[in-house]
Amino acid sequence: MKVLFRLTSVCTALALTMTPFVATAGQDDDAPFSGDGKTRNAVDPIYFGRNLADFPMHAEQQTGLRVLPPTGTELFAGQRFDLRVESQIPAKQSPRLVNITVNGKNFTEEFNRRISQQGTGPESGTPPSELLFGASARNLSFDQPGRYVVQATVQIDGVERRIQNQYNVAPAPNPAAPDAARKLVFFLGDGVGLPMWTAARIVGKGIFEGRVTDPLAMEKMPVHGISRTTAFDSLITDSAPGMASLVSGMKQANNSLQVSVDNTPENPIDNPRIETIFEYMKRVHGWKIGVVTDAFLVDATPAALQAHNRGRRNYLNIAQQMIGYYDDQTAMKKTGYASLAELSKPLDVLMGGGAVHWMSEKNPALRSFYQYAAGGRKDVDLFADIAPSKGYHVVRNLDELSKAPDDKMLLGVFSGEFRKTSSGLGPDNLPGTLDRLVSRGAATIRGRGADDPAVGMNVAPPQGTDCGETVAKCFQQVPMKAEMVDKAITVLERLAAKDQRADGGWMLLVEQSQSDKMGHILEFDRAIYEVIELDQVIASTAKRLGEDKQALMVVTSDHAQPQTIIGVALTGALESAAGKCFTTTNGHYPMTLGSQDDPDRPCDLQDAIGTFNDATFTTYDDRNKDGFPDDPDPSIKLIIEDGGRPTYSTTFLTNFQPLKPSASRRTEDGKVVELPALPNAQRQPQGLLMTGNMPTRNVKVGANKTGGAIEIAPHAGDDVIVAAQGTGANAFSGYFENTSVSIRLGQAFGSGSASGTDATASGSLVGW
Repeated sequence: MKVLFRLTSVCTALALTMTPFVATAGQDDDAPFSGDGKTRNAVDPIYFGRNLADFPMHAEQQTGLRVLPPTGTELFAGQRFDLRVESQIPAKQSPRLVNITVNGKNFTEEFNRRISQQGTGPESGTPPSELLFGASARNLSFDQPGRYVVQATVQIDGVERRIQNQYNVAPAPNPAAPDAARKLVFFLGDGVGLPMWTAARIVGKGIFEGRVTDPLAMEKMPVHGISRTTAFDSLITDSAPGMASLVSGMKQANNSLQVSVDNTPENPIDNPRIETIFEYMKRVHGWKIGVVTDAFLVDATPAALQAHNRGRRNYLNIAQQMIGYYDDQTAMKKTGYASLAELSKPLDVLMGGGAVHWMSEKNPALRSFYQYAAGGRKDVDLFADIAPSKGYHVVRNLDELSKAPDDKMLLGVFSGEFRKTSSGLGPDNLPGTLDRLVSRGAATIRGRGADDPAVGMNVAPPQGTDCGETVAKCFQQVPMKAEMVDKAITVLERLAAKDQRADGGWMLLVEQSQSDKMGHILEFDRAIYEVIELDQVIASTAKRLGEDKQALMVVTSDHAQPQTIIGVALTGALESAAGKCFTTTNGHYPMTLGSQDDPDRPCDLQDAIGTFNDATFTTYDDRNKDGFPDDPDPSIKLIIEDGGRPTYSTTFLTNFQPLKPSASRRTEDGKVVELPALPNAQRQPQGLLMTGNMPTRNVKVGANKTGGAIEIAPHAGDDVIVAAQGTGANAFSGYFENTSVSIRLGQAFGSGSASGTDATASGSLVGW
């Protein structure tokens, strides 16, 4: 049943006074109680003498009454969202909704009718406890641009509590407009801050007399802006809200994918949702949408395009959302989630890793081809059965990808980094750029190639040889990013052309994931190769799209990492200086600093670094002219360090295989023992000891609510660059919140404006 809520203009006296309501959430964001109104939600918040409070938030102070989406969410006309009203502190008697108004117009009756039509339970996000109020009216939208003030009044224990939100709604995209972009390639360099742009330019392009020999393709883009990356609940975002906020206009909590937090944290799928611009353009204009990543497909960044889940690690149901499959006998049930199935639009092209999330545990290819020692789905085989039945052509390697039809939806799941000693990535994530180049004979690591035992590619795969008789052969069949992107664009172009719509088009997300994952494990040289690969794909895509007046390219990051360039080093000096820089007892604490030859001097490696005047230019070489350095360790190499790190050791040389920098667990008598984070004994134990500044053990101290040893480098809270080229690129200049990117995409797609007006809207709230 279609319900139209017709709202009329109201006087400007309703201008919202942004009173700084201060209430609290539970751990990070969700309500402090679970939906039963009794169980504490996760870890108690930090208290500062208020009723609730991890951090200031827009809610009524005594009860935590709030309206979602959060106030200030940047919407465009026609974009769907769930309007939720909820309390956070259990009352003494059942709360009652008094009214909901939008720009002064009461539509309480319509809201109640919508909740009744949906039914209680997950479809409306109903808390189990009658002492909490919570109701989500699904899939609403504002049909006109302008300012909307939404106010909710709920009677709680005899007192009428109020909260109001404001939303500035921009005009809807209009891709039929003559000057609108109708093709988008959105490049996301995960974790790529400005220092990594600089490093990729130095390593990949070179310096002559202080000047760059050739800028990066990213730097050649005509428009640059800056995006703020802060999450809804934290200064430091993770990749889930970092990406999700970019394509929806809503600030989201860490670990969230296109949902707001709510007071039923025990159910991560019933949270109030928001439509992404990818979903909107497919639903309204029939656009084809796709994603290419070197992470596993259900990882946070690719999943953020159209998956809706409070927990980014609920991989099995996210995979089903990505291809639009709902069944009560599976991880993504159909009953209770009709509104989710209506909202979430399946992707037309998917390429990445993570077969374990797509294949049945009974499928032998999961081990013999993808090299998983264990795992797999217990409910259904999405890759072998469901995806083909829904019209997807499935591929597993480069040969199959090149032969795949151009006019069918495409699901490609490729082999991961399965070498046993490579604990940094594992079989979920594709091998890194450098390692794929080594497998193809296009690069070496200090002169060692794929046939060298130290590199670990000249042996048979551990679980079978279906992907190739050696690790190198398997890695050779994992496509490079340019090969995946070229195929993805071809398929999307053909699928869009088949529809023959005047407003048709396509959108593709290209994620360079390993720039973040390699940064986390302090594999700085490998991270640089990732950024170079991203830049090469940007260049080749720009060449392919050429002068296409309907094409737009945008490049940004979800967040940065705390990396910086500190100087250079002579590779030979590093090799000769590496020694016993510190000693431990059985590989664990206590540690003793000092080399064997000179105990008063901690380590000669410090003196091998050239900085200030000694930071001469590097000597990376590209003899095969493929755009990548032939070796990450030339005679003079770049040195990067990290502002946030665990305790680890380094020689500043490239590891032959990617390895975690530290570990906080070891097995004793068959049992896993938790320890403070210590340097990984397998990784450069002869190196310089770098004392960590991250939490080292499972102890809650100060602001560290969750505890746990941090074994990798963290994200940074830095702002990041946005670059754009093509039709509508001018929308991306300036300094803005990451949530503004969605609105600016809408402007490029023909909306004509990047923001809602300050005038009170005279439009309608539309519900389905």
